[in-house]
This record gives sequence, C-alpha cells and structure tokens, in this order.
Amino acid sequence: MTTCAWHESRTHYGIVLNTSPNRFDGGAATFGSIFIDQDDPNTLFLFYSGAQDTNWSHAAIGLATSNNGLEFRKASNNPVLEGTLGSFCQKEALTPAVTRINNLFFMIFSGRPQTKWSSRRLGIAWADDPRGPWHIIGELIKPAYSWEGRGIDNGPSIIKLNNETVLVFYSNVSSSWFATFLRRLLIRRIGILKLRIRGTSMSKIEVHRFPANPLKHFNGPKGSWNESLFCPGYAQIQSAHYLFPAASTYSARFPYRQYIGIISSNSPFFRENVSRLKKLIDGPSEKSLIIPHIKSEIALDTPAPLWRAEGKLFLYYSVMDRADGVWKIALTTFDRQELEQVMMR
Repeated sequence: MTTCAWHESRTHYGIVLNTSPNRFDGGAATFGSIFIDQDDPNTLFLFYSGAQDTNWSHAAIGLATSNNGLEFRKASNNPVLEGTLGSFCQKEALTPAVTRINNLFFMIFSGRPQTKWSSRRLGIAWADDPRGPWHIIGELIKPAYSWEGRGIDNGPSIIKLNNETVLVFYSNVSSSWFATFLRRLLIRRIGILKLRIRGTSMSKIEVHRFPANPLKHFNGPKGSWNESLFCPGYAQIQSAHYLFPAASTYSARFPYRQYIGIISSNSPFFRENVSRLKKLIDGPSEKSLIIPHIKSEIALDTPAPLWRAEGKLFLYYSVMDRADGVWKIALTTFDRQELEQVMMR
C-alpha cells in the first residue's frame, strides 16, 4: 500500500487480484467489474476475465468475492461463464459487467467466436444468482460502423435508467480493415449502447446504438494523453455523473504511455457542452507505486469505480508490466476532495 507524496488523499494498494498457475486464469486475471446485490450489500462481487496463457489462446469469465474490497477470494466453481461450442464467445468470453433487473441478473460481455481473426462483439447472459450458473442468451451487436473497427469491447459498468432499460459504454479495439490497410493511426473512441431487457431470450431484448456515437469530443489531438479513450467505468456520486476511461497515446513509439481519466457531467449521456475531462492516474509517473519493481511501461485498462459509504472512491483497474505481458487487477482509492481538486485543475 502506497500513498502518493503529491496526492496525499489517494492510496495505491497495488495488485488485489493475481493469476492462478495451472488454472483457467493462469495467464491473466483482469478486465474486471464490481457488482453489489441489493439483497447482499456486504459482499463485493468482482467479475473478471481469465486467460489460460499470455497469448490469450482461450479466455473465460471468473468471479472473486470480498467483504472489505481489499482481499478477494476466487470462486471454487471458476470459470463461472465460458463460451460453448458454436457460440459467439467460443474462443473468448471477457470484460463482464453485471446488473440486476427485477429478480434476475444479466451480464453484458464481449466475445470472440473462433479464431483470433474473427471480430470481437458484445453479448449477454443471465443467471438466478450472481454466483451462477450463468446462461448465454446470445450476441447483441458486432462491429458495423467504421469507427467500431474490427472489434469492440464493453466497459465494466451498466447504468440503469429504469427497471428494464440500461446503458452500456463500449469502445473499438482496433481500426477498420480499410484504415489498417492505409496504415492510419489507431484511435479508440467511446460509444453508448441502450438495452431494454424484458426477459431471458433475444426476442425479449431491444438493442439500440446511441445516435451521437462515438463520443469523440473527449478524444484529444495526436500526441495528447487522451488521444485514444476506451473501456470506461461509471459512477454516480450524489447528483454528478462520472466516467472513468482508460487512455493511451498510440502515436508514440511502443511501449505506449497509458493513463486513466475522469469525466464529470450532469448527464449520464456525457454530452459535449456539459462534461469535463481530466487526467486522474498518470501511468508513466505512478507506475512504480502501482506495480513495485516494474521493469517496463505500465499498461492500463478497464477502470471499474465503486463509491463507498465512507466517502471514498475505490477504483479497480487492469494493469500489466509490458516486460512480462501478464494482466492483473490493481486498486487505488480516492476521497471526494481529491476528485473535486482534479476536476478543478
């Protein structure tokens, strides 16, 4: 646990979820999301992505639980969701985000059907209990617009607008085939997906992309820290809405410089004229506080925020030392005063 000298109100706890050798998550335990069930408020459910090796030859979804948000125990029945033969997530099931609708639980996640050349898309599953068993319903969307490139990932948070309607943030993973052919710079952007869920079959689920996609007003110019934004988490603190995107400067030479941002708004749609973006975690400057003895640049992804009753933000996010290629989950906490100070800079 490390407190930044220049940020006395933030604390880096380091890695809180690591890999398990010779298990489904032996190569990665990462890209997670936090869920708390209204009937079990003292248990934190951390759904995460597990890969059997650092090449991600196969990926499935695991579960770890905690009573304090600091120490997590992996479920004995991991993985709790794995792609079946012929499903949209046969090769990869990852980036889970869970919500409750009435007495059922729904998981939005990304998947890849077969080879690494197939496109990553978004799908949905359901369960009677967050611990499972989870049942795959089917595919929601796959890349269809040029900005969505050849694959898409969802963020770790789901916003409930009412008992049936939710918002999901997602982002492109790569460029379109045409942009790749022209060797254009990869720019990752954020979009919004609106779902109406009335049951456990695809006929009971309505899917709509937000008309203003992508939210490119948050992307900075070439070379800026927010050149690319992706996989954002969401939190509402009193009447304010906050988005926490991962950010990368892909135009710089590898290893890329990566960051975590914070966007404040009076709307969950984060429109341009009512939103502000600031840098929250500076990867290059804070990397040794997040991963002690790090050997290369730090990779950052999938920030999953949790606002605690004691007035602190617990931010779980995926980290990797690019020297070893092993993705894990780290935790940094902030008090509200620091968040407000960041937004005022």
